[in-house]
Amino acid sequence: MKEGRAMHSNVELFLRALRQHFRVDQLVVNKEVLSLYSYDSSHYFGQPAAVFFPESTQDVATFFILAAKFKVETLPRGAGTNLSGGTVPQRGEVVLCLTRMRHILAIDWEREYAIVQPGVTNLELQRAVEARGYMFAPDPASMNVATIGGNVAENAGGMRCVKYGVTRDHVLGLELVTPEGKILCLGKLAQLDGGYAINSWVNDANLVDLIVGSEGTLGVVTQIMVKLVRKPVACKTLLCSFNDLRQAGEAVSEIIKAGIVPTAMEIIDQKLTHAIDDFVGLGLPRDTRALLLIELDGWEEEDLNAQVNRVMLILRANEVTRVDVATDSKEREQIWLARRSVNGALGRIKPYYVVQDVTVPRHKVAAMIKKVEEIGQKHGVTIGLLAHAGDGNLHPHLLYSDREREMPQVEAAAEEIFKAAVELGGTLSGEHGIGMEKRPYLKLVFKPAELEFLKAIKEAFDPSWLLNLEKAI
Repeated sequence: MKEGRAMHSNVELFLRALRQHFRVDQLVVNKEVLSLYSYDSSHYFGQPAAVFFPESTQDVATFFILAAKFKVETLPRGAGTNLSGGTVPQRGEVVLCLTRMRHILAIDWEREYAIVQPGVTNLELQRAVEARGYMFAPDPASMNVATIGGNVAENAGGMRCVKYGVTRDHVLGLELVTPEGKILCLGKLAQLDGGYAINSWVNDANLVDLIVGSEGTLGVVTQIMVKLVRKPVACKTLLCSFNDLRQAGEAVSEIIKAGIVPTAMEIIDQKLTHAIDDFVGLGLPRDTRALLLIELDGWEEEDLNAQVNRVMLILRANEVTRVDVATDSKEREQIWLARRSVNGALGRIKPYYVVQDVTVPRHKVAAMIKKVEEIGQKHGVTIGLLAHAGDGNLHPHLLYSDREREMPQVEAAAEEIFKAAVELGGTLSGEHGIGMEKRPYLKLVFKPAELEFLKAIKEAFDPSWLLNLEKAI
């Protein structure tokens, strides 16, 4: 009880210090407004003590220096699209919301990179570069609102990752503020001579790789140097129907085995297909048990057509029942609108869901689909299945109507899905992160000594253990 009173007192002193350093509109303590920061896109909730909105790297550094002085726990946050509870307060933390740091600081067309602040959305960056024939390759389903800072924190992937990789493959450098308020410049950003306000230079790409995907537990990224990729001029998009979900998974494995690398391969089951069609009215095939969306891109139309012909042979060998090929950009956009509408459409089935993120070797996708179906039947849980099948990343959506009554079955099914993925040589998360949701299951993939090593890394960056606790490790 004394500890709780002391913590509350420390928070009050911390907030008083913030008011002395920053404008009144940068700090929110109003309970009604705070409720907007009590959740993310997962099913977790928790009330923050306050929310602070930095507008510069130095704001973040000052915030952390004061938090360390008063020993106040903090929690970084972007747009709140996190699906594993990684940005939900659990300990009365002060939230550091980075959405006001949303400037594109530089674009170098010759050297093909951009430098952005963490609050820039994925879509804003895409729009800034597409007119010159470029793209930022990671394209998570939430790209319209998800921030680049959030993409970095979770090592986001998206539909194109089968060919172009995940966020880590496209980050060249970072500016990082540690929980003690030190400003570090990592990777290629350290080689630039652009007057950045940094007091340490670290030219080590391995540290960049460490920070990407660390879920805001080691520090807060305030500038990101990302690679820009030239967008291929030719593209073919196929919408394929199957009578069996596992057969779609087998087709994916055969395409990869043939040495074909599509831009994307997405599986959508019948439950989700019906929900999407009811939601956006695209006229999707409703009698099919599984849809497989395939996109191929390239620079030569002739080569691309040859790839499509090879894919068609594999699809027929795997009992595809129908293949629709987009004839123009409008039809292509409609196919991808279907895929990006999944989360919005789920309410057509049930009001609540928990989405998982397990990943298995690509040749085990069909086996994992079978496991998910069996687990749903065993626990009486409705599961809608979506998959970035090209890289073995499955998103089972566990759907329910009554949180109190049905959550025990949902959690039991979720645990079995985690275990099944690991037994098939996979892992707990492909792109959504560990957060709170998967933290209890880390022992399935890490030995005790490995978990201790992860804690040692955390302590090296955050010796006072004040940043985003009880998440990821």
